[in-house]
Amino acid sequence: MLKICGITNVEDASLAVEYGASYIGMIIDARSPRLIDSRVARDIVSVLPKHVKAVGVVDARKKLDMDKILNSNVNVVQLHWAFPEAYFRAKDTLDHYSISVAIAIDELKLWPKIDVEYILIDVKSVEGKLIAWGFRDKGLLGVAGKITPENVREVVELTKPELVDISSGIELKPGKKDPSKLKALIEALGL
Repeated sequence: MLKICGITNVEDASLAVEYGASYIGMIIDARSPRLIDSRVARDIVSVLPKHVKAVGVVDARKKLDMDKILNSNVNVVQLHWAFPEAYFRAKDTLDHYSISVAIAIDELKLWPKIDVEYILIDVKSVEGKLIAWGFRDKGLLGVAGKITPENVREVVELTKPELVDISSGIELKPGKKDPSKLKALIEALGL
């Protein structure tokens, strides 16, 4: 499965869907040059087919901004820099709105059994690749972190994920995807 993240416009979302993305990620409440407001997120979500899930990325260290989340019309909230307490708070709140929770982590913490859409591991380092192995029994495992068309095969071979998440590795500039890099990624993945 493929998640294209850091989407800031309808054109890039449509291109990602055309190339087979299962998830479209949008930064809706976290510090990033790819941060978009709820209105833009809603416009992006409106062009997605039903089989593609819209993911709103938020900073897990902050309190959930339910206005931003609900006004963005996302199906999934990804807690970036997730930790167990933030996950349980978000899960309890978002379950009432039928919004799934996903987590993105970059360091090993003790995690109890959790019910998530996916777990995203930052694999920029060898430690990240090892952490990915430690989360095999927790749910759908995804990898992210400086993945490019040139290194994606190696990352997939080392971590054996069910989901690959890519953002900056296929950009012309922050927030604008490069169609030729996206095509090269798809070819490298054999999709």
